[in-house]
Amino acid sequence: MKCFSFMLIAFAGFLNSANAVQNQNQDQYQDERLQSGLLAVVNKSDNSISIIDVNEKRIIKTLPTGRGPHELVMSENQKWAVSTDFVGGDSLTVFDLHALEVAKTIPLASLPGPHGATFLNDNERIIFTSGKAKHLGIANVVTGKVTNKIETTQNTTHMVTLSNDESVAYSTNIGSNSISIVNMSNQKLLKNMPTLSMPEAINYRKSAEELWYGANKEGKLVVVDPETEAVLATWSGFSFPYRVLFNHDESVAMVPDFRKHYIRFFDATNKKELGTLALEEEAGPQGITMHTDHDIAFLSLNLKNKIVAIDIHTQQVIAEFPTGNNPDGVIFISR
Repeated sequence: MKCFSFMLIAFAGFLNSANAVQNQNQDQYQDERLQSGLLAVVNKSDNSISIIDVNEKRIIKTLPTGRGPHELVMSENQKWAVSTDFVGGDSLTVFDLHALEVAKTIPLASLPGPHGATFLNDNERIIFTSGKAKHLGIANVVTGKVTNKIETTQNTTHMVTLSNDESVAYSTNIGSNSISIVNMSNQKLLKNMPTLSMPEAINYRKSAEELWYGANKEGKLVVVDPETEAVLATWSGFSFPYRVLFNHDESVAMVPDFRKHYIRFFDATNKKELGTLALEEEAGPQGITMHTDHDIAFLSLNLKNKIVAIDIHTQQVIAEFPTGNNPDGVIFISR
């Protein structure tokens, strides 16, 4: 009997050692994926962005923005980033990502309250929303000039996304329960497509030519065909579906819920829910972006003053990073 007990203890020790090695190997793999690169995130309450070394997990620089920054977007060539200074700033702050410095500020007297934004393929222009002016604007970050204004005629134009070839822009209009569809060639409004109430989050799934948007009032995630306006899929149970992000091959969609403090994962191709990652209590997840090389998402926790890295396929948090106060829009910069 003593011999049997000794064998059980020895076997348990072997299993613990094996698990320790496996965990160590997994940690090493995670560290390898996150051993280089920078994060930049807006701090809403500080009127700044924090630049964070991913490997060292520390803030290495803080740069000023205009008042009330919300979103942060980056050019494809990673030369420029722009914050939308939404609450009282009425400006775009342009950052030189090579020098890690503020390059210029673009005032927006005629397009106040800039919020959603995305870079065009030329890496010099961005399209952004002005909810107060019921417009989309296009600005050149090199010249510092607004080059175009496109009226949506809708209330609270808020977030914006582009089609594959940039021929069409789509913007959510929270106050009008619609999505504006704009011809980018002639800078004209094509139509305003009705949506569920208070649409905010939006993203264009290029591989399938689908629009994914979140309806805040109904707490739903909706997939539509922008050509026919047919609803392709709907999921309920959200309180505030804050953003929609796809992984690199667009097979997985991720939607953080600001009020329920979780992130939900969806099979974007087969339109099936994959799972839910519960975050910290009262975490307030907001801005989300992808690692440039790996299927890792970086999610800002607005009420915890940090960013978490999430392995998309295991649906687990694998690292944390400090920020300033009330982080939101976030980008990952390769180094």
